[in-house]
Amino acid sequence: MMDAVRRSRLGFVVIKFRVGGIVYYLMRVNPKWKDINFIGGHEKPRDGGDLEKTARRELWEEVPSVRSYPNIELEPITGLVSYGPIYSRSKGDQVEYEAQFFLVKIINSPNSLVELLSDRSKNIWISENELIRAEKYRMSGLVEVLNSAKSGGLEDIPYSSGTDLSSLRSYFEENDGKQLEFALK
Repeated sequence: MMDAVRRSRLGFVVIKFRVGGIVYYLMRVNPKWKDINFIGGHEKPRDGGDLEKTARRELWEEVPSVRSYPNIELEPITGLVSYGPIYSRSKGDQVEYEAQFFLVKIINSPNSLVELLSDRSKNIWISENELIRAEKYRMSGLVEVLNSAKSGGLEDIPYSSGTDLSSLRSYFEENDGKQLEFALK
């Protein structure tokens, strides 16, 4: 008799900014698995089967400064994306996943949102180049799931804001190594 495959539904957000000539994503370090992933997570019963609610709840939990930031909208990037079954280290079993990704659209200037992020959080800025190549850090398999789900890959995902954050470039460059060092402890 064959065991039934576990199923899990996930909601994730993508925060993407242009900083001079470099594209950055706000990502989350998981110290337990020692990898970097999009902000998001598993659906809970209180989400009522709505993965946008899952993604928004996870965004508020994982990036608390967003709660006080006005005019943030979530816009679907993908429909439901199925992948697996794959071995889940947390479940210790094969799991079939359904995920949906949402772009965080920031209506006002994103500068203060970026500046509110603590350099001691588990959220870090990763360049699009590093996300795709994954030479420096270990990326979650969900990066490739999203890259494959979009016909133009990650590059085809719109920016969270039309504002170029080149005035904050030193913040992105100086803080990401410190953030990663802290988050992996």
